[in-house]
Amino acid sequence: MTKTAAMFGATCITTLALTVAGCAGGPPTSQGAVVRSAPPVGHESAITNYFDATTRNVDPSREIVIGTPQRGACPMGGSGGGYVGWVVPVEHKTRSKGNSTVTIQTYYFWFSDEVIRGVTRRMEVCP
Repeated sequence: MTKTAAMFGATCITTLALTVAGCAGGPPTSQGAVVRSAPPVGHESAITNYFDATTRNVDPSREIVIGTPQRGACPMGGSGGGYVGWVVPVEHKTRSKGNSTVTIQTYYFWFSDEVIRGVTRRMEVCP
């Protein structure tokens, strides 16, 4: 075998090995892909239960106005940063004892699947 034939054979084997290795890796994955789950379905009861559990004296005249789930921009569920959840705006209204003063507080509930992952007072603040 001549030196040229041996060199050609080695090049062909190396090229074949690289081609097979490249095909075995599968399609390239996008590192910046954003994954979003379906919007929460039972968010109304989860939010009501949250207020019941965190309020000392549950006011019977309170009013909780729950908005519709919106796409959140905050990363949720791990250090990957590619998974974002949903945010639900909520107004919590309470009345004073004389029913003359109404206090309205706005909260933002951050959901990942059906789980509350955080509660903030401003929408631009991630939990």
